[in-house]
Amino acid sequence: MNISFVGAGVGSLYAALLLTKRNPSLHITIYEKEARVGGRLNYVEFENGAKVDEGPTIVLLPSKLKQQLIEAGLSEDEVELLEVDPLYRLRYQDGTSFYKYRDIERQADEIERTFGEGDAFRRYMSQKKEEYQIGFNTFLDRSYASKTELFEPKLLLLLMRLKAYESAHGNMKRFFEDERLRVAYSLQTLYIGGNPYATPSLYGLIPYREQEEGVWYVKGGYFSLATTMENELKRRGVRFVMNATVNRVHVTDGVANGVTVNDEYVPYDAVIVNGDFPLMERLVDGVTPKAYEPSSGTLLLYFTVKGELDLPIHQFDLPNDFEGSMRTIFEDGKLSEYPAMYTFNPSRMDETLAPDGTSVLYVLVPVPRKLEREDIEAQGTIDHLVGRIEVLLPDFRERVIEMKVRTPMDAERFGLFEGGSFGIAPKLSQSAAFKPQARPFSKIERLYAVGASVHPCGGVPIVMIGSQLLVKKMEEEMGAIHRDDTRSVSSM
Repeated sequence: MNISFVGAGVGSLYAALLLTKRNPSLHITIYEKEARVGGRLNYVEFENGAKVDEGPTIVLLPSKLKQQLIEAGLSEDEVELLEVDPLYRLRYQDGTSFYKYRDIERQADEIERTFGEGDAFRRYMSQKKEEYQIGFNTFLDRSYASKTELFEPKLLLLLMRLKAYESAHGNMKRFFEDERLRVAYSLQTLYIGGNPYATPSLYGLIPYREQEEGVWYVKGGYFSLATTMENELKRRGVRFVMNATVNRVHVTDGVANGVTVNDEYVPYDAVIVNGDFPLMERLVDGVTPKAYEPSSGTLLLYFTVKGELDLPIHQFDLPNDFEGSMRTIFEDGKLSEYPAMYTFNPSRMDETLAPDGTSVLYVLVPVPRKLEREDIEAQGTIDHLVGRIEVLLPDFRERVIEMKVRTPMDAERFGLFEGGSFGIAPKLSQSAAFKPQARPFSKIERLYAVGASVHPCGGVPIVMIGSQLLVKKMEEEMGAIHRDDTRSVSSM
């Protein structure tokens, strides 16, 4: 049986690992428009040879990730996970700062010392533990055959119990009095491109799980995970075709039966698309593209600098008026005068990323989409951000060896839907049963989908859950690939 993947993102790589582990004689071809695999899981390389993650940096759900890799046939020692503790530091414009720790009692003490709400934090963790199990098992780790499934009385009651009608930030008002704490435990919706003041509280379970399992780091950079997967797939005989543009997914009599690659038709028994789904569905014969709302854009600055940086591995630098900043970005479509800024200093725990005597630094700021570098420089945003780094590192500007910039328009040119960094926006009407599924079109057989814009959500381990749901769906519908994969599906 011949199967093709359109796009070599982590969703494709992991799904291909699962398929080849269970069905070694499958013939799989992965087409990728870039010269490297990984999609968002990529790296930036500097002239001095230093590297830093281009996209995702924070490894959440480490136990799930380890389990997933083992299930796909990779040994634990092939991907080295390092715990980051403290998780990160939060600094506020008013001068307040505090750390997040994995240890619950240490965290409660830190919150009590800073805000006087240690018991409120304990109550938060207790309640969210129960809600997480409901949310994960009921809504995340499953597929939906139709939108109506979400309206089953049992699921509706659970949604009400989880208070999915509240925003992530609004839900924190039930726990914390101090606005800075409410922000600290709702800003994580930005990890998936959502406004904390509008994103459903269902996604507010992210900070709970982050606190429960901690924040982790892949030695060598998160991007190295994609390379590890690629190497194993090549060992198993999977074929990669790089710098390959897929122009069309062919559908005949309701069955996907091939792709046009670089203007040449190639037949396949099944096709899996793994780019941003709103762009992928435009390739499919007979499909009228739907309207989707993209996630937020990001401005990314990458530095290689002289010496070590006296910064935490992860840090959030937040404005006094966080709500106003989010409104400016998400509703007004303008750059914030004092934006939330995330910094990632991986050289503090990974000496392999940069030459001796140098370090790398990653800076991310949520911004509106459709911005070019000149738009951002006209507002003085880059200079403003460097100035804020200099408050902590007074000689930072002089130590910079090289800086690279990635704007929302760079992301759009790369292939991210309308320049949104995280796929489609995580709003209720684009979640769970309302999100594209592993089998996205009920009237088209043998066409499947995976990725950040496909259920369940963005984030590397979550996209890999999507890969598991995809493979399960393929085996349900094409069961013979498991029983006798030497026959072509098209002959059944």
